Amino acid sequence: MPEITIESIGGYVGRGGAAPTRGRVAWSALSADDRAKIDKLFTAKAKVDANMKYLLTRERDGRTETVEARLEDVPQKLLDSMQTTLK
Repeated sequence: MPEITIESIGGYVGRGGAAPTRGRVAWSALSADDRAKIDKLFTAKAKVDANMKYLLTRERDGRTETVEARLEDVPQKLLDSMQTTLK
């Protein structure tokens, strides 16, 4: 089953570094609007010039694709899937 993974990068880095925050959601669990929003991000492949951004990754046609996204461009369902991973 295809899925989208999300990872936060950047943002505030405190003492000892920030713990990675990651999540994943099955493609089929996303609404049609969320899928369209994500497809638009992958089509644009724009670099994000922001302190806090997200990496979205998916498998498509046998290839792994990754794109950067701003907070306001990420569907809420993906953001809700994120959990902090302690080092």
